Amino acid sequence: MPDWERLFGDTTLLQAALWVVAAGLVIGLVFKLWPFIRNAVAIVDALVQLPAFIQRTTKQLENSHITNLRDDVTAAVIAAEKSVTLAQGIHGRLDDMDRQLTTLAQEDEALWAELDNTNNPKDPEEES
Repeated sequence: MPDWERLFGDTTLLQAALWVVAAGLVIGLVFKLWPFIRNAVAIVDALVQLPAFIQRTTKQLENSHITNLRDDVTAAVIAAEKSVTLAQGIHGRLDDMDRQLTTLAQEDEALWAELDNTNNPKDPEEES
C-alpha cells in the first residue's frame, strides 16, 4: 500500500479540494478556450510558412509579369508591323497619285498649248 503521508505530506482535505477545483477550472478553461488556442496555433503555423509562400508567389508573379510583358510586346510589334504595312500602302498610293498628277499637269499644259495654237475664227488679227 502506498504511503499517503509521504505523497501528500501534511496536506489538509481543504487544500486537496482546492487543488481539485483549481485543476477542474484549468481543464474547463482549456476546453472553453480551445477554439482560440487552435486558431492561435494555426496563425503561428501560417506565419512559419509565410516566407516560403511569399517566395513561391513572387516567382509566379514574376513569371506571369514576364509572360504578360512578352504578350504586350508581341501585340505592340504586330500593331507596329500593321502600321508600317499601312504606311507603305499609303505611301505607294501617294506615289501613284503624284505620278497621275504629274501626268495630268503635263496633259493640261499640252492642252493649253494646243488651245493657244488653234486659230480662233473670231480673232481680230486673223481677219485682217
